[in-house]
Amino acid sequence: METILREITYHNWITILLVTSLVFLAVAKFLYAQRFEDFITITGADRFIVTRSRGVYIFHPLQLILATIQCIGISLLLYVAFCITTEKLIRDNYDVFLVILAGYSTFEIAKFLTERLSTYAFDIHKKMQPFIYKRLNVKNMLGVFALISSAFIVYQLEPPHILIYSLIILIIVIYTISQFLLLRQYREQIFKHPFYFILYFCTLEIGPYFILYEFITK
Repeated sequence: METILREITYHNWITILLVTSLVFLAVAKFLYAQRFEDFITITGADRFIVTRSRGVYIFHPLQLILATIQCIGISLLLYVAFCITTEKLIRDNYDVFLVILAGYSTFEIAKFLTERLSTYAFDIHKKMQPFIYKRLNVKNMLGVFALISSAFIVYQLEPPHILIYSLIILIIVIYTISQFLLLRQYREQIFKHPFYFILYFCTLEIGPYFILYEFITK
């Protein structure tokens, strides 16, 4: 009995994190039903940009909530993968999770700001708003998926390694395919500005992950 209570106590920080994230997601869906529908469909991005965003969609409370959940979901899944790979207990190393969360959040914020500033530099920010918004939606949905997946994994006594790695690979594959589909959809606007394409696709998308791969393998 004491062992069971200790297990529950150790898992408290993960439980609080998961429940809080899901509650915020439910509240956001209730308060911003139409915008949440646009988020779910993704194809509603153009309608959202034209009729509701007024150019400040990224600072809308729904977007801030979704971006926060994205960072938590992806970071938690990476944390679980780290613990399994290094044979550490998932419940004990919350400080490692905080480091991963801070690193991922900083990386995403820096990447987003760089991309936004580049669209203003090339004077294409209005044309590229739907493109950027859809990219954010894809990331946010993958973050929700990662959060829910992590919720099923962390409470298993022995999470299968193949499941964790398969989920991470699946997220990477879906994200990569979505980027190519969006590039195809907005190729006319993007390829008119080759320097923006190089900055966005090569520097912001491929570059960081190549550096991360080199860091992990070494």
